[in-house]
Amino acid sequence: MKKIFVPALFTCILSTNSAVASIDIEELKQLEKQGKYQIALDLIEPWRLENLNQEKALDVLLIQAEIYRKQGLYKKALSTLNHIEQHHYLNTELVRTINNEKGINYRRMSRLVEAEEHYYKALKAAQELEDNTLIGLAYSNLGTLYDHKNQLAQAMQFQLKARGYLKDSNNHSIKASNFYNLGDISVRLDDYEQAETFFRWALSEDKKDGNIVAIADSALRLSQVSYKQDHHQLAIDNIYEALKYLKQTNANESLSRAYHMLASSYMKLEKGDEALINAHLSLDFAKKAQSQIQLIYAHISVSQAYLHLKQPHIAENYIRDLEVLVKEEKDSPLTIHYYEVSANLAKQVGEPALAYSYIRDAFKLHKVHDEKFNNQKAQTYRNSISNLVQRQQLEVSEKEKALAQSELKHTKLMQKSWLIAGLSALFIFSLLTYIYFIKHRAANLAAKLYQQNLKQKEKMLADISHELRTPLSVLKLHIEALEHGLFEDNNKAYSKINEKISQLNSLITDVYQLSQAENNAIALNEQTQCLQTMSQNYSYDIKRMTESHSLSFSSEINIPEGSTITVDKPKLDRVVDNLCKNACLYTDSPGRVVFKMYQDKNYLNIQLQDSSPTVTDEELPKLFERLYRVESSRSRATGGSGLGLSICKSLIELMSGSIDIKRSNLGGLDISIALPLK
Repeated sequence: MKKIFVPALFTCILSTNSAVASIDIEELKQLEKQGKYQIALDLIEPWRLENLNQEKALDVLLIQAEIYRKQGLYKKALSTLNHIEQHHYLNTELVRTINNEKGINYRRMSRLVEAEEHYYKALKAAQELEDNTLIGLAYSNLGTLYDHKNQLAQAMQFQLKARGYLKDSNNHSIKASNFYNLGDISVRLDDYEQAETFFRWALSEDKKDGNIVAIADSALRLSQVSYKQDHHQLAIDNIYEALKYLKQTNANESLSRAYHMLASSYMKLEKGDEALINAHLSLDFAKKAQSQIQLIYAHISVSQAYLHLKQPHIAENYIRDLEVLVKEEKDSPLTIHYYEVSANLAKQVGEPALAYSYIRDAFKLHKVHDEKFNNQKAQTYRNSISNLVQRQQLEVSEKEKALAQSELKHTKLMQKSWLIAGLSALFIFSLLTYIYFIKHRAANLAAKLYQQNLKQKEKMLADISHELRTPLSVLKLHIEALEHGLFEDNNKAYSKINEKISQLNSLITDVYQLSQAENNAIALNEQTQCLQTMSQNYSYDIKRMTESHSLSFSSEINIPEGSTITVDKPKLDRVVDNLCKNACLYTDSPGRVVFKMYQDKNYLNIQLQDSSPTVTDEELPKLFERLYRVESSRSRATGGSGLGLSICKSLIELMSGSIDIKRSNLGGLDISIALPLK
């Protein structure tokens, strides 16, 4: 049978009705801030809580749950929180606190769905309390959650939103956490200058709060950023500040990491003796912490220090131990450092061939990890932007749904009002029943026609508005990122902004051109063209586009030599390009596209066929309608504006031709164009 953990306080809490016990809540909080978790837990033993009242018991249980969480005992923390929910009255403040703590524990356990659920419950409770500090904390936690999901854009958006709520807050711990999270995201975006600013602000707030563990952590992160920017003396100063607080705790792993960074910084400043002393200290604390990774880093530091001091025979002993450690970490980036120190050792003992071999191995492994890192980073950025856009679209959809429900209620209310009025009129004016019926029917018909016209206009405006909203949202995100200095390369950012502006301009151009075509305001510029040249160009362009979408392509051209046609070629080019893009976007990979161009007695025929998916018989005739999209396979998610085929139809008819659409034998669509030979 599985053992179920029962918090130590449960039995004593249920049996206490007397006044005040001998536990000092403020003392427990101070011990927690100082990182003395076990001492605090020792004070919360059942025999010390015999006379604890319910109010103080609740405070102690909350502190106990928080300490368990900080010790990594997440199941114990959740068990304590569940007990509070079962045995205590939950006001709004307690609901917020419990859900906030549960969200943190579930996130640390990588149970992100449950974490998000509790974070949103905490946010809702904070909003009910109208407390900006607690609202800011909720948004900061959501930002951390999305950072955990590698959705950096959404994470940054939540953290910046939290910063807005926390601007005037006096809760230094929450503000420090927000700044720390912003710094962490900035590091992942390679913006070290911005990260340094955020970590410096976090350190300032942690000092005001007085939490020793948090102060040391922020100072250590600040030193890491300084080191990344080659500000080595500044990094050393920050590390010594972190050590001043770390020495008051039992954080051996953090101490080992701090001394390793100190040794690396002294090495960069050509201070070999200081580097060696700190490298050995790093190794001592790594052994106490029993951390495999820190042991590797410490051995690297010691080896580099001895090699820097030209003592290769001593360094060789540590490099031999390092070899054993890195073999246990298969394909780890740390292996690169082993190859580098081994190459340096071989060079100093006069074995250049061996040194070259190690350098070559380091270069190969470095290249593999660089490619893997860059691919992961690119995928993370794409996923982040995609999820952000989807979230904004979902919010817009929810608002539109709420508006539709409101309109439906209003319509039902109006219908009831009309029904009551009609019955009253029928009862009072029975002699005018026929006249009233006729007028009422006419009024209803007019109202329905008016509503239909109004809905069509609203649908068109809503669709165009939706198409504008998505690129505008992404554009706004990039501009905000530029404002906060989140891009390493501003030229790439401006390139992205220009791309979105071009997308908006293209949509506006489509709407404008469709309007001109429908009002016969487009002038044709017809010129004589060689059909063989046209067919070759079209075939080449379509082949290149289909291959870029992983589709197979074939063409069937039957044009007599010397054949010509008088046509507005730029407009015909646009039609063919639109049709080809549709075929590529809406054909599943691997698929097939067939292009046909042939001439009969009076017409030039252009035909484009694609493979599955296809559409239903009911949807086929609607494909040329403005802003119409098929709901299933040919949806808005593929990026179409719903105007392409409508524009094609207008342009072909303007050139006195015809365009038809049907199902193809390949399983997709078959679109054919017939243009008169002038």
